[in-house]
Amino acid sequence: MKQYLSLLTAVVLWTACHPSTASNSTPAAETTVPVPASTSEQPIDSFRIGNKQFLVYSLTKSSFGPATELDYESAEGSQLTREAAKVQRQGDSLLFTLKNGKTAVLANSKNPAIDEDYAVYYYAGYQEDLQQHLAFGSYYESSDYLLVNPSNGKQTHLWGIPYLSPDKQFVICPSFDLEAGFNNNGFELYSYENGNVKLLGETDLQHWGPGQIKWVDAHTLEAEYQTMDTAMNIHTKPVKIIMQ
Repeated sequence: MKQYLSLLTAVVLWTACHPSTASNSTPAAETTVPVPASTSEQPIDSFRIGNKQFLVYSLTKSSFGPATELDYESAEGSQLTREAAKVQRQGDSLLFTLKNGKTAVLANSKNPAIDEDYAVYYYAGYQEDLQQHLAFGSYYESSDYLLVNPSNGKQTHLWGIPYLSPDKQFVICPSFDLEAGFNNNGFELYSYENGNVKLLGETDLQHWGPGQIKWVDAHTLEAEYQTMDTAMNIHTKPVKIIMQ
């Protein structure tokens, strides 16, 4: 039986996402909630992405509320209305009007000859901080996100929602999947310059995965450190992640 990923209950960490005029993300002018002091001076974990080392410290308290569920199919209409001059849907295709006068296309493939070619895309809004469009992609047994550059139509597939650092130097993309293993479980790190992103590296985590996440300053993130027990129950604790 085909195991198409459900589009109706795609869980996304939208409340912690970066600013976007096409979403309900937090405005850029908000006051960042300070990260509480760590309970130990020693990191509980670490990982490396490219030439960057990340140290994970326990926190006594989380500043996150419950994660928000977003139905991309239902939300797409309002997103397209906001960006009607730049993006339109025609049947199974999303059409992006580019600054160079050309049109970029994201076309669904709902009934492919090969199951692995199944793909459905939904427009998720224009990301003001990144100066790119964001789309959600659902595939045969996985999902991801795509950035579409409004200047040249270049498409960049991402593991998860992109989060731009306050100094606008880095973009981190978290992905959690300890259960099925269809998606990656870990992080991607990109550099960011003049509206363009470049992959610096990625890491797959084995024993835990990221939940909600946000930048606190140019080198510090607050995140949810999620583990899964043998009964497939997810356990979450707050952490601070220092990028060195």
